[in-house]
Order: sequence, then structure tokens, then C-alpha cells
Amino acid sequence: MKQFLCALFMGALVLTLAPWQALAAQDEQGKMIDELRKEIQELRGEMKKQKQSYENKLGTMQQKLDSLSRRVETKEPSGEEELSATLAKQKGGEAASDEVSGVAAAIQSMNPQISVIVDTIYYKDDTEHGFSALTQEMAGFGDSHGHGHDHEHSHEHGLDQGFNLRHLELAFSAEVDPYFKGYANVAVTEDNAEIHEAYIDTSSLPWGFKLRAGKFFSNFSRINRQHTHEWDFVDAPLIYTLTLGDHRLLDKGVQLSWLAPTPFHLLFGVEALQGDNEKMFNYIGGEHLPDKDGPRLWVGWVKYSPNLPAGHGLELGPYFARGVNQEAHDGNGDGTEDHWLNGYSQFYGLDLVYKYDSGRAYGEGDLILQADYFRRKKDLTVDQHDLAPAVAGNDRTATQDGYYVQGVYGFLPRWRAGLRWEQVGLTNEDTFPNGASADYDSSWRLTGMVDFTPSHFSRLRLQSAYGSYAMDDGEDQEAWQVWLQFMVSLGTHGAHTF
Repeated sequence: MKQFLCALFMGALVLTLAPWQALAAQDEQGKMIDELRKEIQELRGEMKKQKQSYENKLGTMQQKLDSLSRRVETKEPSGEEELSATLAKQKGGEAASDEVSGVAAAIQSMNPQISVIVDTIYYKDDTEHGFSALTQEMAGFGDSHGHGHDHEHSHEHGLDQGFNLRHLELAFSAEVDPYFKGYANVAVTEDNAEIHEAYIDTSSLPWGFKLRAGKFFSNFSRINRQHTHEWDFVDAPLIYTLTLGDHRLLDKGVQLSWLAPTPFHLLFGVEALQGDNEKMFNYIGGEHLPDKDGPRLWVGWVKYSPNLPAGHGLELGPYFARGVNQEAHDGNGDGTEDHWLNGYSQFYGLDLVYKYDSGRAYGEGDLILQADYFRRKKDLTVDQHDLAPAVAGNDRTATQDGYYVQGVYGFLPRWRAGLRWEQVGLTNEDTFPNGASADYDSSWRLTGMVDFTPSHFSRLRLQSAYGSYAMDDGEDQEAWQVWLQFMVSLGTHGAHTF
């Protein structure tokens, strides 16, 4: 009986505790489920945050890509300009304008474009005194000694026979604020450093106008506005070197351009320059010649580009320039200037560039054709002549012209070949103060080149030229020239213009 009662008690106890144990187990299991649900919810939240972050980053990248695309197609303001405009709208007033300028300046001061071009050349010719000396004796194109330089140093930028460091070119550019952009270019040689360009451009003038002020290459032709590392050949065409000098038309002044609202590209430009060219627009003044305040040189040009099918581009541009020209000469060769001339010089011409982009990799199949006709005239009066006082007040005129035609073709990926034909002195006439006149022969040169561009930052070029040149003594002199050029670019470098 006791055993039965004990068993009954134990059974009742088990039946009594079982539900509580089940409830405890269910409670523990519920806690675990709740914790799992909480962890799942946290993971979902984290995944959502990460997804939103990635979407924001992708959206920002897409906005930047769209902005860059619009700037390329329509030349819209840069990111810094847009930021400035946004802040100005939010803030308003003069105080906001000051803050905007400060923000933009701070941004730009930390992010200017800086590049360095190293231009090295091995050069050789078969002339007796060098090709630069030969050009000084070419009929109709003799050195004017406009700045009083002596014959030995009048072409100080000519290449030596052998190895040359043409220059180390340092370029700096940045958008200063929503209204101005700045650019500076300094050429450093073994002997000195000189400012090639330093100018300010406007970026927000209305109705298609743009103003440039400072020192810059005139925009009248493609070959003149380019820096040497942008050329398709090592050297400039003869007509530019003979009439404008090694720097071509590089001067201080202002440039105003207007982009016409036409369905095709039509750009007009006028430049008021100081008039300090080394050969054609000389200014001396002082004791022997009258003083002339600047601007002493005016240049006008037009750039027309029709709408062509994709891959084709054409730019046609007439130009004209007129400016003060003063010269000093050594008539008897004793090293002392003895007669001075005062008057005006002018030039006009037509520039043409055609480009074809094949769409193939690394420039294969690309073609660039370029041509230019240039005609100059000097109209001077003898202001003083120590050797022949009677000719003072008489006129001295000179008219010369020239042209070049060149083509460059990408015959393999990264490889190009080019050919240039040029003539100077087709018109080559002089009239002298004593009433005499002269009509000289023309000169010509044929140049070929092959270059290899391993990347956007380096180029190796081999070039050779042969020409026949009419000299002051009535004889023709033939000459061979050979260049081996190696250039590298360091740092950020802006895209070249058309």
C-alpha cells in the first residue's frame, strides 16, 4: 500500500511539474528566436545602409560623369563654379559672394593642374656655320636687328650641333573662381628661364564673348598658338621662323573673341598687343626713332568649322595683322648701328586644318592635314642714316610670302609618319631708300618624320629635311638637317586644342 501511494505521489508530482517545464523550455526558445530575429533585423538594417551608401556613391560618380560629358559637349561650368553658384543662391548678398569666392579659391589652391614637359633633341646639319646662320643670310629675309642684337646672338634659340635640351616647360593652370581662369607657362633652359605665357581668361561673359589678358601666343593660326611639344614636326615652318622669329607671335596684350550663335562653329577674334616681336614688329624708340606707346600691334582672325560627319573635323581661318615696325642696321659691318627706319609692317594669310579620326585604337588610321599661306609687307621710312644722310626721309619696302602643306598619318597603333613641303619667297621683292630694287629667288624645303608614342606621356621622333635656299649673294645653298627628339610629360596636362 505504501508503495502504491508513493508511486501515485510521484506521478502526481511529475504531472504537476511537466507543464511548468514545458513553459520554461518554450520561454527559453522564444528568447533565442527573439535574439535571432533581432540579429536578422540588424543585419538587414546594415545591408540597407551599405546598399544606400553604394547607391549614393554610384549616383555621385554618375553625376560627375554626366557633368564632365556636358562640359566637353557644351563647355558648362566646372564643379567648382557650380559649387560657387549653389552657395551664392543659398547664402545671397555680398557676404555670401565673399564666402563663395573664398571657398572657390581654397578649392583651386589645392587642385591646380601642373605639368612638366622635357624636350630633348639631337640635331645635325651639313652647313658651315649652322642652319640659324644660314637663315640670317637668306635673300629677302635677312635679320633686321630690331632690338639692337648683334649678328652672333640674334638667333640665340637655334639648336647646337649634337645634343640639346630645348627647354623644360612648366605649365600651371586653374579655375580661379566662377569668373576667371589662369594659366602660366615657363620655359627653363640651361642658361635662363623665360615666361612663355601668363594670362587670365574670363569664363562667364555673356553672349559668347571671352576676354584674355596677359602674355600669350596669338591665336591667328594653329601653328602659332601651339607650344613646341604640340607640333607634328620638331620645328616650325620656314615662313614663320623667317618673318616672326623663333617665338613666332608671342606678346603682351588683350584678346577679345566672340562665338557667333550660328548652327556651325564661327569664332571672331581681335588682339591688341604691345608690339614687341623679335623680327617683324620691332620697337626701339629713344634717341634715333620716335616713341610709340602701346598697343602697337593689332591682330584680327576668324575661325570657321562646318558641321561634318562624325570623325571629320575642319577649321578654316583667315587672319590679318598690322603694327609698328622700327629697325636699326649696321650698314658697313663695323659692329655699330648707323641707320634707323620707322614705319609699319603687316601680314595676312589663310590657315586650314583637317582631321580625320578613324576610331581605331592608339591613332591607327588617323589623319591630319594642315596648310597655311602667309604674306608680309614692311613699309618703312629712313629716319636717320649716318653713312648717307641724303636718303633720310626715303622709303624702304619689302614684300615676301610663303606657304607650307603637311600631312601626318597613323600607319600603325602608336606610330605616325608625316611629310611637309614648304616654299618661301614666291614673292620676294625689296625697294631701297636710294631708289634701287631687287627681286630675289624663292627657297624650298622637304621634311619627313616618323614618331612613336608609347603612351600619352612620351614621344620619340626622327625627322630629316633637305632644302635649297636662295642667299643674299645670289647663290643657292643646299642643306641637310636631321633631328632625333625625345619628349616626356610629367603631371596633369590639359587636352590640346583643335
